[in-house]
Amino acid sequence: MATDDHMKVEHIGLPDGATSASLGDYLLENGRVVRDVVLGYTAYGELNASGDNAIVVGHSLTSNSNVTEWWGAMCGPGEQFALNTLEDFVICVNYLGSPYGSSAPTTADPDKADGGCYGADFPTPVSIRDNVRLQKMLLDSLGVKHLKMAIGGSMGSMLALEWAATFPDFVEELCLIAGCGRHTDWAIGIGEAQRFSIMADGKFKGGSYDVNDPPKAGLATSRMMAMLSYRAPASVDQKFERTVTMNSKTGAAAPMAKPSSHVDLNNVVAHANEKAQSLPYFAVESYLQYQGKKFIRRFDANCYIQLTYTLDSHDVARGRGEYRDVLRSLRHRVLVVGITSDVLYPFALQRELAREMPHSELYAIDSPHGHDAFLIEIASLNVAVTRWRNGEPATLGKLRWKAPEEETRASSEDVGELQAAVRELEEDLARAREMEGKERDRADALLAQMKAMKDAEARRVAEAGRDGGGGGGATAAAASGLFDGGGTLTGTLHGMNVLPANPPPSTRRWEPVYGDTKAAWGLGAF
Repeated sequence: MATDDHMKVEHIGLPDGATSASLGDYLLENGRVVRDVVLGYTAYGELNASGDNAIVVGHSLTSNSNVTEWWGAMCGPGEQFALNTLEDFVICVNYLGSPYGSSAPTTADPDKADGGCYGADFPTPVSIRDNVRLQKMLLDSLGVKHLKMAIGGSMGSMLALEWAATFPDFVEELCLIAGCGRHTDWAIGIGEAQRFSIMADGKFKGGSYDVNDPPKAGLATSRMMAMLSYRAPASVDQKFERTVTMNSKTGAAAPMAKPSSHVDLNNVVAHANEKAQSLPYFAVESYLQYQGKKFIRRFDANCYIQLTYTLDSHDVARGRGEYRDVLRSLRHRVLVVGITSDVLYPFALQRELAREMPHSELYAIDSPHGHDAFLIEIASLNVAVTRWRNGEPATLGKLRWKAPEEETRASSEDVGELQAAVRELEEDLARAREMEGKERDRADALLAQMKAMKDAEARRVAEAGRDGGGGGGATAAAASGLFDGGGTLTGTLHGMNVLPANPPPSTRRWEPVYGDTKAAWGLGAF
């Protein structure tokens, strides 16, 4: 795996280099009031006299406000950085509900006489829109008059988009990386599975857990699930190749036994049956467990649940009109960056944003690493965003996953975007072929049904003829207008030469052939 974790901190709270500001009481969209709101933030560079050189950076779900900790190649002094702190006043604000300096479940609740933290009592949900409005209050207090750009990856891109929709005249440009215009059902479902893993931990206690004895196993499990959604199958397979974990402490390297319990996760018992120790301990299992255990040292379970609910609130069109109309109304200059292997927020979501937003450019990161490519392919991302900010096409910045020697070749083609377009066409063709197959099967089924019904009617007519002297039944069938005397289909119904699912009027009126009669002359009980 290209990287373990983009964060270096191993504790909650305001990180080194960050500042906090008190904004007073704030009325959330959900109708609850958060008293004495505090926002943690980190700023780089200097705000100019006119207050119009500011850039807001939105961080990802579990990051803090220290941009240089997770986007170091993007932010620094000099024109080689997309976020040039010699010219830009760069500010990143920690989300409400996050444990890195802002009001959250881990901070003191002003309404609790004992000074206890909010815990499960923190208002839910805090929306993306709430965060934008709070950040606007903070920027106003700092003297910011205009934003040159709002930029962010993943959850941060949703914040940037909401900035444009909530304060369209306040923001000049947008850079939306690996995000979407509204949180999808797929992403909501992934978040719910992660929340449920925390809530199912016996230590969770409805969110009222002892901070000294938190639901470690549940939170670690949610992180393991998240890590898989941040990657892509090819990246994981390439990294581990079904290798097993080796025990280097035995002198000679030997396969390590699968742990039967995890002391650092509240003594979770993995395998009570000692015979299970013969199971292979795959390297990918060890990796995920390591990531889960590392995560619980720097995050809080209630905060994680809160922030995933914040993600689910994201819909830029909510209360503003039809989704595509809202996107088309945003006249900002926009760079949309998508990742071709992203399974959390698939590339089609970024393509949709670029298609609907009138002044946008789409850039593709062709990487095998999935969603987290925006935290892995940072150097290339920096080149593309820098070009775009300078008024050049970002596509010439070749944001590609290739061998180093290939990266030196100048090219005017956006190979990543072309490959993504080809993949989209292949997917469309596959869907069309699947639909064609389904329609062919349906047509075959209809023809088979018609033949069976025709044969049944012919037999019925023949039987009626024998019972009634050879003529009555055939005459009745012919009188229906659909069969001749020999039971052959001759008539039409509403201009269609088809046989209804149920027999035509006869001495056995409306008797269904397949299931119950759906309508007098309907096409059948399918």
